[in-house]
Parts: sequence; C-alpha cells; structure tokens
Amino acid sequence: MEIDYIKGLKTDKIFGMSKYQMEIHKRLDIKLNVIDYNSLTHFFEKKYSDRSKSRTDTDTINIPLSRSLNYIMNIGKITLKTIDKYRYVPIVKNKVKKGNIKHITSQELAFLLNSILLENVIVTCYDLIPLVYDKERSLIWKENMNGLKKADIIITISRFSKDEIVKHLDYPEDRIKIVYPGVDHSVYYEKRDKKILREHNISNEDKLILYVGSETPRMNVPVLIKAFSKLKKRLPNIKLVKIGESQSYGARENILKLIKDFNLQDDVIFEGYIPEGELPLWYNASDVLVYPCEYAGFGLPPLEAMACGTPVVTSNTTSLPEVVGDAGIMIDPNDIESMSEMIYQVLTDSEFKNELVKKGIERSKLFNWDESARRTRDIYESFDIL
Repeated sequence: MEIDYIKGLKTDKIFGMSKYQMEIHKRLDIKLNVIDYNSLTHFFEKKYSDRSKSRTDTDTINIPLSRSLNYIMNIGKITLKTIDKYRYVPIVKNKVKKGNIKHITSQELAFLLNSILLENVIVTCYDLIPLVYDKERSLIWKENMNGLKKADIIITISRFSKDEIVKHLDYPEDRIKIVYPGVDHSVYYEKRDKKILREHNISNEDKLILYVGSETPRMNVPVLIKAFSKLKKRLPNIKLVKIGESQSYGARENILKLIKDFNLQDDVIFEGYIPEGELPLWYNASDVLVYPCEYAGFGLPPLEAMACGTPVVTSNTTSLPEVVGDAGIMIDPNDIESMSEMIYQVLTDSEFKNELVKKGIERSKLFNWDESARRTRDIYESFDIL
C-alpha cells in the first residue's frame, strides 16, 4: 500500500496539525509519496515573525510607522500564501500516482479537489473554525468547503468536529471517521522539576500559570490576562508564561497594551515557539495549565498537561469537555471571575490539586498515538471494499 500524502507547506515546526500527522505516520509501516511545497513567504516570515522570545516590556507598541508597516507586511503575507496555494495545484497534479490512496492532510488544502479529479480521497478536517467561528467567507474558504464535500472519507479529531461537519456541510455522517489525537506517554509523563524556570530567570518561589497556544481571538488570551491580574492581587508571587507564536495580526500589540495597563510587564512572559522536546519540561514545571479557548477541534495542550501531572483549567465549550472529562476544571471561557477563582483554588488547595493530578493522569491514558495509528490504517484499508 502506498499513500499520496498531500501535506502542503514544508515546515520544520511541530505543533497542532503537523504534530498529529507526524505522530500517526511514524507509527505506520506504510509507504508515503509525500507531496509538499516550499513557501514563497518563508524568508518574509522568518525576518518579520513576532519577537516573542523577549519579555513584554521590550516590545514597542506606540509607533504609528511600525503599525503601518506591520499591516502592509500582513497583507503581503496573506497575498503570498494565496499564491502559494495555487502554485501547489500543478505540483499535486504532476506527483500523484494512479491507484494510490490520496490523503489530503488538512481542510486548508481541500480546495485542491475543485481543480484536480482524484479517486480514493481522504481529507483530514480538524475543525471548521474559519467558517463557523471566524465567519470567514473568502473565496479560498468557499473553495475549501466545496472541496471537503468531494472527499470519499473525512477524518476528524473529535465527536464535536464530526457533528459540526454534518451540520454545516451536510456531509454524510457515516463517511466521517473520528481519529482522536493522542499523547506519547514515553515523552509526556509526570516528572516534576523546575529547572527550566531557573534557566529562564523565573524564581522557584513563584507559582507558575502556563498557557500554550496562539493569540487568535478564539483563544481568549485577553480574558486570561484579566483573570491573572485579579489573581495577582491575592497571590503576589505568581507568573504567567505564554508559549506559542501569535498567529494573529495585531493580537500581540493589543495584549501588550493590556499587560501594560495592568502593570504586569514583569509577570507575563512570552516564550514563543518551543521545540517539541522542551514542552514536557514546561508542563512539569508549571502549577496549572489554563486553556480558555472558546472554540477548539480538540485541544492537545490540556491532554499533554494532564499526562505530565499538571492540573488543567479549561473551557466548557466545543470539544474540550471531550478531552478533559471530569479530570479538569471546566468554566465559561469569558467568565473572568470564575477563571481567577478556579486558578486560585488549584494554587492554594493542595488536596484539591492532588485529586486533579491523579484524575488527569488516568484520563490522559485514554488517548494514545498507537490507537490513532491503528484507526488510520483501518481507514486506509477500507478503500479495498469501497
């Protein structure tokens, strides 16, 4: 069996969608005909990526020229990414092989099915965030949604996402297969150690709140900052570490202004993109993970945190209850008071915290990449009887 593995942009960074595909396919003894492309925007993004390795007070937020330049650069990036996608069409057309199963690894590439006639097609659709949450109605997303409808099978990552696909695309439910993400328990496990904090000049005496994710509106980072500000008045020795790139034009600037307004410049630390091997160190050094996302197709950070014995405070919306079950604290992601109070309880009530840790570790065992790989192989093999 050989799979035409249509993965889009070539990248060395591992997170989200790329992590999902990597973890599954390194466990499958299946030949992949990998079809990807080098981005025209690579140099641009490398040069002008957000300066998220520095602390918040080193960023300038009041220079009009800088805002204008950032806006122009953002438009340029969007334009080049659009050009990249259409450049990808002839690449795929020339490299697919007759008789192979075609696996398009993201809903962001489903537009290909409007331009190329392919058989035995799987599309992995993680979520419908641009359509449902962002209300995106651009040409490219209309093409992606139309392309999704042409897939023979859609793989998705949660029951919630499956229901969304049925609801918004009117796609046959029996052709949507759930393959849950997992956690590598040989990498993400409980080994409490604060050494990584000392390496980043964070005191061992400080309680650490961790957030892993982007700064797109659905992630609710401003709400987390406001909850942290309230908590800071009750617990002075706390820090908030934010891991992950911004991924949203203008979001970092607004967050930095909010941090400055609350006088939290020394207490909120941006660590940017963290290599995969370093993430478990941060989870194990943290006292609680807060993940206030409003709309998620799954939510790997809460799962990975639980596997490392880190209590989780997350949202009671979309797929997140499916991830944490009764092992985490679930709240209205826009309720600042409740968020602050629940974090306070975790940080001050050791019995409550220990119970969450125990439940979280057990819950995380329900999700593993070996099972994800087995289910994916079953889907590939199902094409023998289609």
